[in-house]
Amino acid sequence: MGRRLGDRAALTFGGLAAVAVAVGWFLLSSQVAHTDVQTAVSESLGAILVLMLIVSVIGSIRRG
Repeated sequence: MGRRLGDRAALTFGGLAAVAVAVGWFLLSSQVAHTDVQTAVSESLGAILVLMLIVSVIGSIRRG
C-alpha cells in the first residue's frame, strides 16, 4: 500500500513540475523574449518533452 502511495505522489509531483516548467518557459518566451504566442506555446511543449526525456532516462538507470 505504501509503495502505491509513493508512486502516486511521485507522479503528482512530476506532473506539477512539468506544468511549472511549461508555464515558466511560456512566460519567459512571451514576456521576456517577446515571441508570438504560437512560438511560445511550441517552445514550452518542447521544454516539457525534454524534461520527460531526462526523467525517463534517470528512471531507467535507477531501476537497472
